[in-house]
Amino acid sequence: MLIEGKELERYFIIENGLMSFNEQFNYDNNDRAIVVVGVAYLEDLLLFCLENYFPSNSSTVKKMLNHTGIIGNFSAKTDLLYSLGFISKIIKNDLDKIGQIRNAFAHKIIISFDDEKIKELCSQLKWHEISMNMNAPKEATSRNVFQVGVNTLVAHLSGIASITRSEKRKLKL
Repeated sequence: MLIEGKELERYFIIENGLMSFNEQFNYDNNDRAIVVVGVAYLEDLLLFCLENYFPSNSSTVKKMLNHTGIIGNFSAKTDLLYSLGFISKIIKNDLDKIGQIRNAFAHKIIISFDDEKIKELCSQLKWHEISMNMNAPKEATSRNVFQVGVNTLVAHLSGIASITRSEKRKLKL
């Protein structure tokens, strides 16, 4: 399927975002920055998947996907992609845990990957173990697990974006 027009522009925005994500997420030593950048890029990918699936040039779709719309937040996008059958329960669960980690970092001034709640949430991330066919090494920190978990989700959602585009909906007239 040929990508053109606004869809092509959005594709390049996502690709440029990937480069920025890679620079900030994988090389920053600030725990909060890693969480915010990781979740922001995952949310961009969730939005990209939904934009690829829903009809283009629809004011209703734009209103729903807007950050104040009914599908505007991270959790709603995750739930919708799961409900439409584009992501598995394991992916959904990992995205939910990552959303909880982001919320914890957003609502506490002093927090890090050493926080017991964050360690527990990171230990519950599973997609990276399945996709890599191995458990995290014993010496892996919560931060390491979070970063690998987010990176494997980014790779997976990038592939889902192509699938959603192939199943694009059209408005009925």
